[in-house]
Amino acid sequence: MMLIYMIRVLFVLFFVYTVIYLFQMGISLCISIYRLEKYKKNKTLNRKLFPTAFAKRIPVSVIIPAYNEAACITETIEALFEEDYPNLEIIVVDDGSNDNTESLVVKRFGLIEEPVLSESELKAKPILRQYRKVFDEKTLILIHKENGGKSDALNCGLNICHSPYCVMLDADTKVQRGSIRIMMSCFLMNPKTIVCAGAVGSENLKNYPKLTFLKKALVVFQILEYYRTFYMQRIMFDHINANIIVSGAFAMFDTDLVKRVGGYQVNTIGEDMELTMRLHAFCASQGKEYHIAYAPEAKCMTQLPFTYKDYYHQRRRWHIGLLQSMKFHKYMLGNKNYGWAGITSGTFFILYELLAPFLEIIGVATLIAANLLDILNLQFTIQATILYTLIVIWIQAILVSAVNRYKVEPINGKQRWILFLISIFEIVFFHPLNIVIKIIATAMNYWHRKSWEHIQRIETNR
Repeated sequence: MMLIYMIRVLFVLFFVYTVIYLFQMGISLCISIYRLEKYKKNKTLNRKLFPTAFAKRIPVSVIIPAYNEAACITETIEALFEEDYPNLEIIVVDDGSNDNTESLVVKRFGLIEEPVLSESELKAKPILRQYRKVFDEKTLILIHKENGGKSDALNCGLNICHSPYCVMLDADTKVQRGSIRIMMSCFLMNPKTIVCAGAVGSENLKNYPKLTFLKKALVVFQILEYYRTFYMQRIMFDHINANIIVSGAFAMFDTDLVKRVGGYQVNTIGEDMELTMRLHAFCASQGKEYHIAYAPEAKCMTQLPFTYKDYYHQRRRWHIGLLQSMKFHKYMLGNKNYGWAGITSGTFFILYELLAPFLEIIGVATLIAANLLDILNLQFTIQATILYTLIVIWIQAILVSAVNRYKVEPINGKQRWILFLISIFEIVFFHPLNIVIKIIATAMNYWHRKSWEHIQRIETNR
């Protein structure tokens, strides 16, 4: 009798858990469509409000941490030279690479060695060599330093940076033209802005090497996942100033504020989320009115893992970073003193990211037990599962159509059908795969190395 009562209680809790998730998806979709409609109507507003003559007076630094990125680093830099923001300082921090990243950048851009910076505001590993060259309105600086990890490389870049605003950019990421101008306009239109994050998309599938069906499915699944993250979840949380994670791949910061809070923590591998939560906490504790903005029309394209080994390592690393950030800033979670960031985002990431693998396993086990003990009807369970699947697929189909309609990321008819099919495949394959990875990551949290992990890159440098 007690067992039956427990199973009924667990079933009700799992049912409520699932309904809340679907409700959150529906609300996110509605807010996303509303915001995308605004962006479409005002797509030229940022450029009108922020003319080139004004941009020349506000310098921006772009910091690119790199470790063994010879395969793609020059194309990343060249994309920044195509950026229409005039007053740009590009700082590449080579974190002790053992490939030819340093010599490749020096040779390709004709950099000239200069004296090494001796003073530093943030602690970082020593600089071994430093290069510079000025190109019209853009300056390229290359730092070659002792290996210390990504956070250490970013802190080194912050020491070199003297611009009031800095963009953190991954070495395999190409900024789309106009994106930095859009980010800067967010700071100017709202003086409370301390961070502005951009959207991250995938390289064109044609740029990937010839892939098997399962590998191509992996890439397309990640594209669909990025749509949900950057065109639903981030937009919803931005609506209430509750984004507690700003993608390390592409984001603009108030340089002085980042230095005031101590830069990036080197004892975590989720440096982007940890810094975002620390900025929330710092501003709230100081009674400072602030906004961590998100601009989905400011875009960059990155290289997604196209092997299951690389995908496993990346997602394991992300989940460990989430665990560490939540542990460091547990005082924020559910705490109204930190606004919606603590109440909504903190709760969401605990229930639907951190604990999700375990709660879902318990939920499925409860459904199986309920059917075996005749508490639930098998037909009802099957129908409820199909209904849940159809709702998720329907929401994702509307999202993909909205993204295409508002020209945020144009998709042709064939690609829409591929994304639709992958959304079905996700439920039976990719979602269970992610659950396994997250459980392994939770177990490995206490001995995982806080260092760079190599992911196979698409060869873009010629």
